[in-house]
Amino acid sequence: MSTPSNRLVYVVDDDDSVRESMLVLLDAEGIAADGFACARDFHAGADLQRAGFLILDVHMPETSGVELLEELRRKGVGAPAVIMSGRGDHAIGEAAKRLGATMLAKPPDDDILMDLIAAALARP
Repeated sequence: MSTPSNRLVYVVDDDDSVRESMLVLLDAEGIAADGFACARDFHAGADLQRAGFLILDVHMPETSGVELLEELRRKGVGAPAVIMSGRGDHAIGEAAKRLGATMLAKPPDDDILMDLIAAALARP
């Protein structure tokens, strides 16, 4: 699978090893992606017009993945998203659902994640 040239998958996770493994997986699948360690870095380096899919960690310093997605939704960024958490938390799952995101356990099942990304990137 390849990414349409104008769309990127953004991975925002403060855990370097998780973020890098996601980027390696996406690269192996031919999907253009960029990673950021926190919301501040994401805001400084991401081109929101190119956001095709978002992979956000829940628990990050300063701004959680849910807070980041809330902010992006207020700005009109409608890119499909996954919120990942190492802990099962019903409230976070509900927040993700309210924001139109899917919640996955961390680390996510690669096949499930890739299916979500493929479906999102196939949409016009």
